[in-house]
Amino acid sequence: MKIALISINSHTKVLNPASPLHTYVFQQFLLDNGIESTIIDYKPCYFNDSDVRHELFRVIDKPYKDPKKQKYELKKWKTLFYDRESRYDKFEAFIKSRYIQTEKCYNQWILDEEDPGFDCYICVTDIIWKYNSKSGFDRGFFLACKCMEGKKKIAYSPSRGAKGYTDEQENEFIKYIADFDFLSARETSLKDYIKDCIGIDVPLILDPVFLKEKDFYHNLAVRPDEKDPYILCYVVMQKAKDLVMATADFARAKNMKVLMLSENIEEIKLMGDDVDCRLVYDLGVEEWLGYMENAAYIFTNSFHVCVLSLIMHKQFFVGSRDGDKIDSLLDAFNVTHRRISIEENGPAIDMPDMDFVETDGLIKKGVEKSSAFILNAIHELENRPHIPLASDMEGLLEERGLKKKKTAEMAEKEAEENNIQAKMDK
Repeated sequence: MKIALISINSHTKVLNPASPLHTYVFQQFLLDNGIESTIIDYKPCYFNDSDVRHELFRVIDKPYKDPKKQKYELKKWKTLFYDRESRYDKFEAFIKSRYIQTEKCYNQWILDEEDPGFDCYICVTDIIWKYNSKSGFDRGFFLACKCMEGKKKIAYSPSRGAKGYTDEQENEFIKYIADFDFLSARETSLKDYIKDCIGIDVPLILDPVFLKEKDFYHNLAVRPDEKDPYILCYVVMQKAKDLVMATADFARAKNMKVLMLSENIEEIKLMGDDVDCRLVYDLGVEEWLGYMENAAYIFTNSFHVCVLSLIMHKQFFVGSRDGDKIDSLLDAFNVTHRRISIEENGPAIDMPDMDFVETDGLIKKGVEKSSAFILNAIHELENRPHIPLASDMEGLLEERGLKKKKTAEMAEKEAEENNIQAKMDK
């Protein structure tokens, strides 16, 4: 059985090192268990023709309603221009040297026209089931392109992100997930939502990064050239004033320097002149792992940095983030106390160090459950045809009181067919 993997990896606008990493880890895990797979070089529908290597050009060409935001973006990408080029090149080098992937780059429309020749498709983790306000769902991430019709399908640890769906979007979502042979979820909210939508209790399983142990990441990591102990601050997706200021307070109390692995250049100013803080942006996956592995403390609002902190036994503190993916993660491993909240937990300096005995045990159980899910699913599909989880979509939608909205074209075609049938009946 020829297996293809689809996920967010090289074509990511934010150049988050976790994107190429989790796909690589999943493929290596399968190889460890004697299962060969090919990563589809896949470009999401919302990616368009973005020149990720040169974000400055996008800012120059993009019309902005807010002049202040454009001014900030121009300053940021001018400052990081060469570091951005280097970071992109390191991402590409990681993928080209480590992935087993297709030579051709695909998107959902190409996969409607061309069949790359796989028998089984697995969509792998992260926020692949979000609804984009401009482009809608990406059918490739739902394994719903024409070349995949009748093919075997597995969803491993997907997420839908922070936003929910409208009734119309929900109908489309149900149609897609009902064609899977095996479903799972990364967050509790998605697990519960699927149960509500199609009445199936899917397993809650771990992100692929958990499928490899500490030594695997140690062997990948490139140690930074830092002689003195440091605090790592890694902020993603949104500004995090509270997290940055908490990092600064902690640095003052510990008399330690801070390294910010972030593109938010203005947030360094929040540290204050009395904190030794340096921005590090020119890095690839291996260096990113190295900075984490060798940090004395980690402050972050990144899901995957929290995951790696647990695996690497790093003392970490978690800032606010939209959605529930970090909440679900902290709940699963009984570490909600690592949240930075003056109202609830107190400042980071007052938190006791973790010993990781409990979390190691929980990770072991979670990995066993997650490994069993994907390996059993693959081995079962080797010996049977594609059997969708729920095939009676019209009945399911009717039962839930939902109706599909007809497009004008569909309504016109239906009216024409009814007229023809009426004439034939006469």
